[in-house]
Amino acid sequence: SAAQTHGKSSAAQTHGKSSAAVAFGINAKAAGKVGNWITLDEWKKNKSEVWERIDVKTIKVDGKNIKADIFYNLKDGKFIEDGK
Repeated sequence: SAAQTHGKSSAAQTHGKSSAAVAFGINAKAAGKVGNWITLDEWKKNKSEVWERIDVKTIKVDGKNIKADIFYNLKDGKFIEDGK
């Protein structure tokens, strides 16, 4: 299975085996089960106060470093639990 969203504060979550959740947009978040993959992007305002995408990363939910069924954001190039 696959879940994909785009837009400010969008969220994607998967539950199937070998699934992928992709969430793009300012403050986007994604979650999945162990063995799933999540992809997020990171945005920052430039000198003109215009939002620009600065990073895109994908990581596998391993249950240890990236926990199952927990939403993550991408901040400073790192996957951070949503709300932290």
